[in-house]
Amino acid sequence: MSIRERIAKLIAPALRGDEEVRTIVAEEISRAKAALPITASYDPHGEGYRPIAESIMRRDLMPVERSRMFEIAYYMYDASAMFRRLAILDRSFLFAGKITAASPEPAVQEIIDRFWNDPENAIALKYPEKAMWLSILGEQCWPVTVNPMNGHVRLRYEDPSLIREVYVNPENVEQAWQVEMMGLDGRSGRKYAIIRPDYNIRSKSFGRLVGDCFFLALNHPPNVPRGKSDFLTLFDWIDSLERYGYNYLERAEFLLNFVWDVTLKGMDENQIREWLRNNPPPEPGSIRAHNEQVEWDAVAPDIKAADFKGGFDLGKSFVMGAAGRPASWFGEGGKAYQTEADQFGQVPVADLEQRQEYHRYQIEQIVRFAIDQAVIAGRLSPEKAAAGFTVNMPEVSKKDLTKLVNGIPQFVTALTIAENQRWVRRETATRSFAYVSSYLGYEIDADAEIAAAAAAPPVNEMDYADKDDE
Repeated sequence: MSIRERIAKLIAPALRGDEEVRTIVAEEISRAKAALPITASYDPHGEGYRPIAESIMRRDLMPVERSRMFEIAYYMYDASAMFRRLAILDRSFLFAGKITAASPEPAVQEIIDRFWNDPENAIALKYPEKAMWLSILGEQCWPVTVNPMNGHVRLRYEDPSLIREVYVNPENVEQAWQVEMMGLDGRSGRKYAIIRPDYNIRSKSFGRLVGDCFFLALNHPPNVPRGKSDFLTLFDWIDSLERYGYNYLERAEFLLNFVWDVTLKGMDENQIREWLRNNPPPEPGSIRAHNEQVEWDAVAPDIKAADFKGGFDLGKSFVMGAAGRPASWFGEGGKAYQTEADQFGQVPVADLEQRQEYHRYQIEQIVRFAIDQAVIAGRLSPEKAAAGFTVNMPEVSKKDLTKLVNGIPQFVTALTIAENQRWVRRETATRSFAYVSSYLGYEIDADAEIAAAAAAPPVNEMDYADKDDE
């Protein structure tokens, strides 16, 4: 502080210095930016909204937009029946059966089972639920706790709305390095190193997975690490459709109401009042009598219910189509809708299978981290860890075995004719049959069968003839 500022401070203690003024102005600018509407994107100089390693072009949501996305997602799951059904529907298809991880090495399997069945991990129980929320929120952060004595791993959970920033490798924007959480009063919170292979050749964990957390993100371009909800583009559509449907049902109550319109010919106003006092509305099942001067009509409102239904069906078809799911998967029935489901079924199934492969990879990374930590802690030898493991996911689409089994005889006949006509070789026919059989869930090694058939003694047709005679 200069001498002049010190003298001014003595004369006027409340007087602000240059540094204090700059701090106050910076804080007010920050508050003003946070108060901007979601449609505003004023940030001409990139003042603190994205890490320096990212492109100066806007590819990510602004903090206010992301915070609103999280709040809307939580609200929609609690308040929207259609939103919740779509989220649970995907979870039901992706995890219709049990998830397992198996290794041919007993020591590795012991490590997997201990990690897998730990009550705080409960992978088979908790992972499907976390996967559903990954779809709803677009990203997840799972910090890990590693026992330094035996390398046992436990997973924790951080609310994605508490993530302040995700930092990437300045030389490779596709590689996320660190997750920074929010602290108290807007300050920086804890920082987690995202789990990745250790490339330091001098480290005892070289080649192993190391880090503090798993970070999963969906629906983001390669140069942006933060994820977006699968339903980000459908929030407004689903909300509007449900309000439209609620209004339709609310108005439909008027269809049950009507008023009596009574024509009293030749009566003046006083006579009409007296007639109304003496003639209350008739009860259901009662008898009403009048002369030719009185006419009764029941008048009901016309609210164009058919128009409402057409609009609702149109909106629902758009939502289900945008979500990549047939309308028959959400409350429709009848033969026409079943036909539509059969024809459209391959599209959502392929979509779900791709998402399931993503989850298979994530589970493999989690299990591999548990095994690597056991190796680093000395509980498991590298040689035994090299035996590896496999993660088995449930089948997304249940095969119609009846159609497959009924079609095999015709297929076999066609192969026999093709082989007799020398259109295909016997080996080709064998491989074709093995390929079709694989759809029944039974894998046939075509090469092994060809080799076994070549080594077998030739079949004597007379032997079969003698057995038939006997």
